[in-house]
Amino acid sequence: MSFSDMMSSGRGPGVIGMVMALIVLLGFGLLFMYASDETERVGQSIESVVAQQKREIDGHEANIAYDLLKLEQAPARIANAKEFARFQRENQARQENLTTLASEIEAGKADLVLKKQNFANYKDQYRTHVRSKAKGEAMESLKTLSGAVYTNVNIREVTAIGIQIRHADGQKRIPFEDLPEAMKDHFQFDPQQKDTALAEESKTREAHEAAVEVANVQVDEKMDRQREKDAELAKQKLRQAITVKEGMIGSAKEELSDLEGDLNRAASDAAAARSSGRMFTNNSGSISASIRQKRSRLSALQAELAQMKARL
Repeated sequence: MSFSDMMSSGRGPGVIGMVMALIVLLGFGLLFMYASDETERVGQSIESVVAQQKREIDGHEANIAYDLLKLEQAPARIANAKEFARFQRENQARQENLTTLASEIEAGKADLVLKKQNFANYKDQYRTHVRSKAKGEAMESLKTLSGAVYTNVNIREVTAIGIQIRHADGQKRIPFEDLPEAMKDHFQFDPQQKDTALAEESKTREAHEAAVEVANVQVDEKMDRQREKDAELAKQKLRQAITVKEGMIGSAKEELSDLEGDLNRAASDAAAARSSGRMFTNNSGSISASIRQKRSRLSALQAELAQMKARL
């Protein structure tokens, strides 16, 4: 930047004045240093003093040149500072604009979510209305996409999975995927709702099966306990029967022993009568027959007792 340009700028005269003031102060400083160093210069030659002062003047001139160079760069730096300040203001404005836009975007997203939710609620209400209204609706025939044809159709229920119908040959649940497109659109089929309904249905079925299994286990345990009780009761009755049977065997043995005694006495009486020539009635045959019967009866009782004990 030239001296004329500097003077034409708003800060030029002030800067030049500041530099001139510095030069004046520098001159006074040199004079002061010269006066203070006068004592030290005593004994030096004029040439050495002049050379020293020239070196000092050259140094000051270099400093002045450097300061003038910085002074020439000052307007550009000032302009850069102004430009930087302008950029900062514009950046601040853009930042505020971005903040406002971000707030508007968030508000728009929230509004969109609300509208989607409202629309979903409306669709759910519509589905509930048309599906409940279809209950009891009759059709002469219904042909599915898989080619099955049902006649005398009466809609019993419409769910998220499909329709439950009664037809001429029985009952059937037809999934939405197999229904005509018009019916799917009318009943507002939603695959996601179907997946949810199937998951709930599976959960309910599993819970029911688990409850049935628990109930069956409880019934089996109850039957096992009853069987154990019945078995124990049967054993008690069998023990009682064994006791009775053992008593009968004991009685049979006593009767057999008595009959054997009677047989021995009858034989003795017969022998005594024959030796004395007396008449006598020999009943040994009837006693022997009774003994055989008693022994047979005792053997049967003992066999029955063995079988009864084997069942314990």
